[in-house]
Amino acid sequence: MADDYTRGQMDISEHKKTFDAVMYVSVYSGLLIGLAVLYLTLVFAAGGDWFMSLIITAVIGGLGGFFTKQGVLYWTSLAVLAVIAVIAGVLVSVLG
Repeated sequence: MADDYTRGQMDISEHKKTFDAVMYVSVYSGLLIGLAVLYLTLVFAAGGDWFMSLIITAVIGGLGGFFTKQGVLYWTSLAVLAVIAVIAGVLVSVLG
């Protein structure tokens, strides 16, 4: 069986697609988890204002997405998370 193998003759297109998908999901999730940790650290550990922390996190998230060439899913996720943070911040400010 191993004698049948010739280097460079195997179709690896499916392997490449899988590898590319795993790398995309890893970078995507790593960026979003890192941004969530950054935002929570700025708000709670550093005692910063929630809105200024959101702006800092959004700028860093934008730069991270730009330099890693993220697609529409990343930018949509970033926008949805920013809207959720604004709603939560306003609710906490009004109720707290």
